Amino acid sequence: MACICVFCGSRSGNDSAHAEAARQLGVTLTAHGHSIVYGGGSVGLMGELADAALQHNGRVIGVIPEALANVELMHDRVVDMRIVPDMHVRKATMHKLADGYIALPGGYGTLEELFEVLCWAQLEFHESPVAMLNLNGYYNGLASLIENMVQQDFLSQPYKKLLTSASSIAELDAWLKKRFGTATTTGEQ
Repeated sequence: MACICVFCGSRSGNDSAHAEAARQLGVTLTAHGHSIVYGGGSVGLMGELADAALQHNGRVIGVIPEALANVELMHDRVVDMRIVPDMHVRKATMHKLADGYIALPGGYGTLEELFEVLCWAQLEFHESPVAMLNLNGYYNGLASLIENMVQQDFLSQPYKKLLTSASSIAELDAWLKKRFGTATTTGEQ
């Protein structure tokens, strides 16, 4: 199946629904036979995502820069942990592995990663699908900004469609099935 790159925060935020969604996404991706590539941390939404996938025997690949390996408390149960020299190599490594992208809530780093893959898609450097989880309106401001970019003629309507917005894990699951199909499972989770 596919390898899905998940961008998300090294913090959990103040709405517990985001941590629950990260756990649900980890389980959902694993249940469909998808691998996960993510930032390699054990804390915040990153840790929730990885822990849930690992608890369900999912394949998780962590990619973390040397300078953050201790700061972000690198996940010690992720067997395939790739320690890279810097953030540029981190993103290049994640992109090389990814068949698709999902952004969960996060801060500057999450947005920077999301916008980089959107820019690359706009420039036709890749054709991988990109989605964001707009749970409880977290990304409403971003959606408004993108709409304003279209209205102000800084972004063409077709490029707006490079980013799919889902308001729940169920919507993301439907998007994943449409884009990547599902694995035949034995019913075990």
